Amino acid sequence: MRLVWLVIALWGMMGVAFAQSAAAALKNCLPPREMQEAVAAKGVVAPASAVMTARRQVPGADVVRASLCRNSDALVYVIMVLQKDGRIVQVMIDGSSGRVKSVH
Repeated sequence: MRLVWLVIALWGMMGVAFAQSAAAALKNCLPPREMQEAVAAKGVVAPASAVMTARRQVPGADVVRASLCRNSDALVYVIMVLQKDGRIVQVMIDGSSGRVKSVH
């Protein structure tokens, strides 16, 4: 029985850690004007391309939010998608290459 409670506690802590990392990623996002300038300067891939990549990673999900954010010294797209079962999944796309960095 203790093992069950330990596993539940660990899942809870992982959920909190994920929520904090998602909040941190969304904290440093560019306003729409700066996002347009970054795309126009060809420093990052187009938002539509990043969204399509995220949709391929999480098929059948609906995109809820797509933001271009600063992560360390790079720009990343943070894309939140809603799965059919109601779960939110965060897909991080490298801004310069358009490749998937993480899916949580």
